[in-house]
Amino acid sequence: MKTAYVMAVDAGTGSGRAIIYNTRGEIVGSAQEEWGHPAVEGVPGGLDFTTGPNGALIDRVIARAIATAEISAGEIAAVSTTSMREGIVLYDDAGEVLWACPNVDGRAQVQAEALTEAGISDEIYRRGGDWVSITAPARLHWLRDNRPDVFARVHRLGMISDWMATRLTGAYVTEPTAGSSSALFDLSQRGWSEELLELIGLSSEIVPPVVEAGTKIGDVTAEAAARCGLTPGTPVVAGGGDTQLALLGLGRRAGQATLVGGSFWQMTILSDQPLVDPAFGPRTLCHARPEEWMVEGIGFLSGFALRWVRDAFFEPLLKLSGGEGDAFDLIEKLAQDTPAGSAGAIAATACPMQSDAWKQPPLSFLGLDLNAPGLALGQVARSVMEAGAFLANHHLETLAALSGQRYDTLQFTGGSSQGTLWPQIIADVTGRDIEIPVVKETTALGCAMLAAVGAGLFATLDEAVAAMASPIERRVVPDPDNMALYAPLKARWSEVTDGVRDLGEASGLEPIWRPAGARVKQ
Repeated sequence: MKTAYVMAVDAGTGSGRAIIYNTRGEIVGSAQEEWGHPAVEGVPGGLDFTTGPNGALIDRVIARAIATAEISAGEIAAVSTTSMREGIVLYDDAGEVLWACPNVDGRAQVQAEALTEAGISDEIYRRGGDWVSITAPARLHWLRDNRPDVFARVHRLGMISDWMATRLTGAYVTEPTAGSSSALFDLSQRGWSEELLELIGLSSEIVPPVVEAGTKIGDVTAEAAARCGLTPGTPVVAGGGDTQLALLGLGRRAGQATLVGGSFWQMTILSDQPLVDPAFGPRTLCHARPEEWMVEGIGFLSGFALRWVRDAFFEPLLKLSGGEGDAFDLIEKLAQDTPAGSAGAIAATACPMQSDAWKQPPLSFLGLDLNAPGLALGQVARSVMEAGAFLANHHLETLAALSGQRYDTLQFTGGSSQGTLWPQIIADVTGRDIEIPVVKETTALGCAMLAAVGAGLFATLDEAVAAMASPIERRVVPDPDNMALYAPLKARWSEVTDGVRDLGEASGLEPIWRPAGARVKQ
């Protein structure tokens, strides 16, 4: 039987990439290029998603992925797309892009606060599952208030994963996983909410039709094929948002908990109903399976914080000393040599997710020992790892209370799961067994599964998951002594981090992130 291939195209926060898989879930070719999101001059917090250069980058990585796979483009049975969530792309009536922003754009502070003061943010969260800090309602109001000439010409809206599919096919379609991250969906209906669109003054004519992930939405056009090297007529299949597709790549189902550890950490559960937290804590989005939803508590930049430690301390030291080796290996060794509890040090890197008032501390390290300078680097590294674990544990407890379930085992995926120490710390802090999959980057794998189903290579998503999902590489069990040591430190870490946040706010120190539209707590 001739081998079949599918391609996943992934627009992440920091890069664009294309990966070709066979139907056993094995990578046969890939290419990736980093990108950035330029600040908008004179607009605090404003970041653009530059569709011109980024579209050309996507075309290049598609062509290079085909070349590295050493197959012909005609052997690719289907293509699907995945991306960061919340980013939106707006088009005029000729199909030209008018305006686009990435997930991290924070320009709409004033508009988000106005929506919150009017009580509209509450209704958006209850119906759509997310707050207005980084979602479409406030961003569209910013455009209305600051670029009325552009706003008047908006003819269509799409998410970033939709935009890549539109570039390949000319079709304007979304699906529930990325579409629901706009905060304009009715979660229970898995489609656009007429009530929310009316509430924010947006015509329902500009939103695209919704199909479920895994549905064929069109074919690669001759124009797109000439740009990127795919074969005209190759089927293009609806993909989705990155975190949901990562869970799909692991084969996770309702009733299971998973920690996705990239730059941000998402502690997630899947449910067979759209659970929305009445206390406005974590957020809820549609999952890739039509009968499932995902709730997630976001660990703000937990993975990126360790990268900051690398770039701030370890890389410069290696460079100055002329040393060789991997900085992350050195971080792990020094952190491993530091006692559990970081010898009294605490890193205040982020606060637990509170959607309606998610205020953050200024990045801080407390409790370093002046009399033990030799411990300092290890304390810094380990305390950042422990902060990520404390955050994940807080979110796990919140999700367990919301769902009424206990999750005895976690799967941990993403770049942060690659070492040995961080998974062990998570096991010790949460008291759960941790399963580490063979494939660490499962978002593109989930996207490839959807392409395979849309191409008819598998009759159902369950068949695709059975054939392609990543197996488990290893299991990490909690150390009883460390569990006992960490038990009181969880509350201590929360008290210290909350105190640093309050002190920073009172003294004017800059937090690591300032949420738009945060509710003022009485």
